[in-house]
Amino acid sequence: MVALSLTILTCFKVAFVFSSGFNKEYIDYILKNPWQRNEKITTQSSDGMKNSFNCNISPISKQRPTSVHALRPQDIEVIAALGDSLTAANGAKATNILGLIEECRGVSWSMGSENPDIRKSITLPNILKKFNPNLYGASTGSGSYTSNKAGFNMGQPGKTSNAMMSQAKELILKMKATPEINFNEAWKLVTIFVGGNDLCLACENTKLTAENYLNKIRKVLDHLKLNLPKTLVNLVVSLDVTVIDDLSGTTCRNMQKTFCECGLSSGFRSSLINMTRTIQKGTEDLINSGIYDTSDDFTVVAQPFMKNMGVPKKVLIQKKINALGKIQ
Repeated sequence: MVALSLTILTCFKVAFVFSSGFNKEYIDYILKNPWQRNEKITTQSSDGMKNSFNCNISPISKQRPTSVHALRPQDIEVIAALGDSLTAANGAKATNILGLIEECRGVSWSMGSENPDIRKSITLPNILKKFNPNLYGASTGSGSYTSNKAGFNMGQPGKTSNAMMSQAKELILKMKATPEINFNEAWKLVTIFVGGNDLCLACENTKLTAENYLNKIRKVLDHLKLNLPKTLVNLVVSLDVTVIDDLSGTTCRNMQKTFCECGLSSGFRSSLINMTRTIQKGTEDLINSGIYDTSDDFTVVAQPFMKNMGVPKKVLIQKKINALGKIQ
């Protein structure tokens, strides 16, 4: 009976892993290593931030605003997202390598509301729920994008900009089939964050270029504008994957070589940085062109906070904490 249970558990793990959406090399590495290494994964605490929500909260509007340009946080009724593993929150609660495969959507920065208490989980939905407790669509637990806990989180691990159109179409169909929301009248916030995999695979796939990325994003935005009424798109400008070279550790480095070798390639570094900058500037130029500001029921905002993202280091974090302590 014990042997049977172990066999079933192993089969479950293998099936779970191979349904995760990652490439075969990444999966093979993870499968081989959890039982060889019991290396613990730790997270950085943000307790100081969790106790400092000081925004003024106004009552929910009695009538829905007629223009997207007049939206307030409390006017957002539906939240959704498109993206890759950073939206699916792969490994967000991991304590070992195998845990990196779990899609922890309930704690996703852009979609998680597994624990709606903002003091314990700082996420975009939890912030918005301070203004509108009836916000619909946030993820409430782990699982794939088709699970009943995913909400409108369509992010899938390993995906590039090529997959955003299919995610957008699936999102629209899912919203239309959801009786709990008013598809035509409810104001929606859709976050799009993708690009890391385009960059990580660019040295191996010649079709993954800055030009193709920008074309794919524009087509997705055009499709949303035509088919998703009352929507504010929160478009996060792509990050720079070359910063992973600043990370250290044998296991960490081996995994980086598996899922983002292009980010470590010294011979491709200059080209990858140029591609990154072109994507970032092109994304901002597209949004700043005003082509998505021509109607009252749709617009796009470019979020630049990931452009100059660096690797968090314990020494630097401690210095910042000490500095904040002196200021207070």
